[in-house]
Amino acid sequence: MIPRMARLSRRSVVGAAVVGTVGGCSGGGSPRSADGRGKAPAPGTLQRAQAARDSLALLARYDATLAAYPALAGRLSPLRAHVALHASAFGGRPPAPAATPASPTALASAGTPSAAPPTPRKGAGTASPAPAVPSTPAAALAALAAAERTLADRRAAALLTVPGELARLMASVAAAGAAHVVLLTPGAKTV
Repeated sequence: MIPRMARLSRRSVVGAAVVGTVGGCSGGGSPRSADGRGKAPAPGTLQRAQAARDSLALLARYDATLAAYPALAGRLSPLRAHVALHASAFGGRPPAPAATPASPTALASAGTPSAAPPTPRKGAGTASPAPAVPSTPAAALAALAAAERTLADRRAAALLTVPGELARLMASVAAAGAAHVVLLTPGAKTV
């Protein structure tokens, strides 16, 4: 005996045809960017660029504070050097200070009062105006600590949205920013 074949309803046949047609119309090609011209950026590219801009903005705050209060150079120059390294790690191009520390010994000597404070270069970095510096050195240190804290918190929150290697870098830089907050807080001992 020949088995009876299941009958397909017209609705089943039409449904299958619609699914096939819609599937054929969907974009199965390469992903495109928001403007539709090319490939989408690699995961983390936009976040890395934003992190570089954030570090450069923080670096500008350090430069403005050092220009306003050269007496703080012993305390701020090593922290500024770290922020410049963070900007470079994210792909930013920080302006060079007047004396660039090239070794750990030079980095340690940058903490001495005789070290020359970095001078902001005109035309370097972004075209935005220099950040406002508070009217007293203590308030300037508090403003830098607040900026470091805000940026460290933002980077820590972004860790869940970025790919692995960038997440590790951002975690490290956020931890360094938190350490900077401690060093900028009144009563903190510097190394």
